[in-house]
Amino acid sequence: MTSERARQNAELFDRVAGTYDRLGFLALAARVFARQVRARPGGRVLDVATGTGVVALALARAGASVTGVDLAPEMIALAQRKARGVPDVDFQVADGMALPFPDGSFDVVVCAASLFFMPDMYAALSEWRRVLSPGGRVVFSSFGRGLMGELPGLWREELLAYGVKPGSPPLGRIPTLDAARELLEQAGFGQVDAQLTEVPYRLASPQERWADIAAGLEGDPLRQFTPEARAEVESRHLERLQALKWPLEVPIPIIVACGVKD
Repeated sequence: MTSERARQNAELFDRVAGTYDRLGFLALAARVFARQVRARPGGRVLDVATGTGVVALALARAGASVTGVDLAPEMIALAQRKARGVPDVDFQVADGMALPFPDGSFDVVVCAASLFFMPDMYAALSEWRRVLSPGGRVVFSSFGRGLMGELPGLWREELLAYGVKPGSPPLGRIPTLDAARELLEQAGFGQVDAQLTEVPYRLASPQERWADIAAGLEGDPLRQFTPEARAEVESRHLERLQALKWPLEVPIPIIVACGVKD
């Protein structure tokens, strides 16, 4: 049964589905993650919370047999359109905490920057372990502390000045390598490992930063503003960003953790 929190997440991601692929830092993080998964050609891969299918399609093009699932129907619809002509990949709407697959269906389960959205992360990992074959691997990613430098804090301050609660992923649930390892160990995985890779993200102008805000979860609170008020917020924030030194390079600290079903 899908929880109320999960339904809220599905509605949230449906709202941003049409612009989600414009998020430059997420696309960068997805490419880094996909390279680290190391799925075998022909291996059966499940991509949980696949979104618009960026990681799933990368793994399929590398030769894996991939199934992508997500709670948000609009995300899945986009992934299916992008998958036309790509062999051995399919997408379906499904809850990552209650998967519609038999035990031992996959060799690898992956989840890019989404485990921290799930109401019960241990239950999710246990469910992923169930659908893995013996010796199968789970690989997930999160973001370390310092993501995007000072930019998220400036945006939070802007919204709070208008009395609006900022919208942002619950990154604090898996903020360190130790936290990622502990999750896997407590969910029953062995041969646990976690690595941190910090990659630079370059923004050419304040307008590029605003485009990221408007495209993703950070911009979801803007729905509460009238068009006039939204234009005012944009103008104010762009003016504040102009005080920074452009082009700007900010860090994307990517945690990638893996474990094996013994």
